[in-house]
Amino acid sequence: MSRLISIQPRQQDLPAELVVGVGDVLQFAATGGHLRTGTAIELIGILNDSVVGTNGQVLSPLGAPGTVLFRAVETGRAVLDIVTGDPWQSPITLTVNVRVE
Repeated sequence: MSRLISIQPRQQDLPAELVVGVGDVLQFAATGGHLRTGTAIELIGILNDSVVGTNGQVLSPLGAPGTVLFRAVETGRAVLDIVTGDPWQSPITLTVNVRVE
């Protein structure tokens, strides 16, 4: 069974290599990110958290996105860049090495 793996890069130390399985989804609390190298992982999207209001309308706050999703699609390796902090004035880019088994 695939897993949703939530990662708070500014609040937890990341391992030198993150080992996941095919089908796993990595959910980063971040304002941006991209796949630097590899084909084992795909970027699903950079998303803004939203809620459904009482009238059924989807409500989204203004500002930077807060979630970045990647999915492991095949065995292999990938290198991800994850952007945290204020994306307009003081972004911090973290590198995450991923091995998909």
